[in-house]
Amino acid sequence: MEGYSTIFAPGRRRRAATAWLAAASSLMLHGAGAADNGPTLVGEICMQKVYGTPVTNSNALNCTANDIRLSRAISVSQQSCVRGTTFDLTGTFETVVTANSRYDAGFFFRIDGGANARGDGSEATGVCSLSALNRTISPALNLDGDTAGDLNSGTYNLTFTIPGVQCEDDNGDGYLDLPNCTSWHSNQGTVGTLGTAGTFKPDTKSKCVCDDTFQVPVRVEEASITVDKTASPLSRDEPGGAFTFTVTITNDAAVESVTLTKIEDDIHGDVGVDTDPTMPDTNTCDDLIDAPTTLGPGGTASCYFTADVYGNAGYTEKDTVTVTATQDSTGGTVTGSDDATVSIDNAVLDQDPTLAKVATAVANCRADATYQVTVSNISSVDVLTVTTLSDDKFGDITTVHGNVLETDCSLPQDIAILDNYSCQFVGRIEDENGSCDFTHTNTLTGTTADDDGTPYSPEDTASVSVKAEPVAEGGT
Repeated sequence: MEGYSTIFAPGRRRRAATAWLAAASSLMLHGAGAADNGPTLVGEICMQKVYGTPVTNSNALNCTANDIRLSRAISVSQQSCVRGTTFDLTGTFETVVTANSRYDAGFFFRIDGGANARGDGSEATGVCSLSALNRTISPALNLDGDTAGDLNSGTYNLTFTIPGVQCEDDNGDGYLDLPNCTSWHSNQGTVGTLGTAGTFKPDTKSKCVCDDTFQVPVRVEEASITVDKTASPLSRDEPGGAFTFTVTITNDAAVESVTLTKIEDDIHGDVGVDTDPTMPDTNTCDDLIDAPTTLGPGGTASCYFTADVYGNAGYTEKDTVTVTATQDSTGGTVTGSDDATVSIDNAVLDQDPTLAKVATAVANCRADATYQVTVSNISSVDVLTVTTLSDDKFGDITTVHGNVLETDCSLPQDIAILDNYSCQFVGRIEDENGSCDFTHTNTLTGTTADDDGTPYSPEDTASVSVKAEPVAEGGT
């Protein structure tokens, strides 16, 4: 009997194999508690182990009878459990008895996560619980005079507290698997003794029933956390700046607590560590790790950190934060991640770039005017590229042709932030009507674009007045 334990009431365990018989008389007197129909043994006592090992063809249980069986679990003490954890399950089971006067009913539950209710291998290894009926607690009867309860035909609701049940879901449907076998005695003279597992072995290898697919309505959870990451603002004008990222962590479990251990961003690093204590307002995520913070079932915690993102117009940055936590009951690790994307927008100028042109020098009827050209970039963030300079009277001023007599203007030109480009050309002015008293007006237009491809067309107009003046004798 070594290794057994006895449950007197939910939550009370006593490990004392040698004291079993003495405890049994007390158990008969006081019962197993208001909720339970009988006491429970725990240990290497799966039904095949009790019936006999090593397993051979002659003693292998085939359990073809169906005199007493558990048809379903009607209610349970908790609605969910976290996979890999253990808990004490109090369950009420609908039990069907199809024959009169069945003695010493024993209910074997596989509690260690194994799938075979009889036990594994030739030695029927595995941890099982054995719940027997206390003859003093209804609906059990005392039909044979021993300490184990008996049943007549009918359908009953029996309640047992089963200790140390491992939360497992072998078939993947999300509910707890609890393989079980039921034994009984058909002969009144066979003695069943509470606290002695061996007295609950079947009369023969067929006088039993097993259900390896039995389930109870306890939802099996995977311990998990959900992470939600948001950014504010979602974008900034170039060249960029500070963004605030908020991280919200939720414990998805219904029964399990988790403790936060790390908050790490794939671009901005371990934000669970305060790298700049002089700037406490830029990061609160380290507070969740320093504590550390434990989230109960359904619990939520939030923090934020501020990080700089810079780039040219059109740049986007997607970064992911990963939160690591420890499952409190098992010490296992769970993680959750989420990402946020921020972008850099084009900074549109409040006004267009400027172009100035000044004309100097005149002569009678035909004048060769020198024009000074200046293109200014007034942007504080973008380089400006000049690709054309065209005059409505002289045409392209970057080459000598027609009335463009001289030029030092050349293109293209890249103008740095808050800088300018200057050049000059000489244009010949003539009066088509033969008059030597006229005004010549022309407009110069530039084609430009910033480094984000935004086009601009600055222009300016200059006028030259030509006057007829007397020429001294002998002059030209």
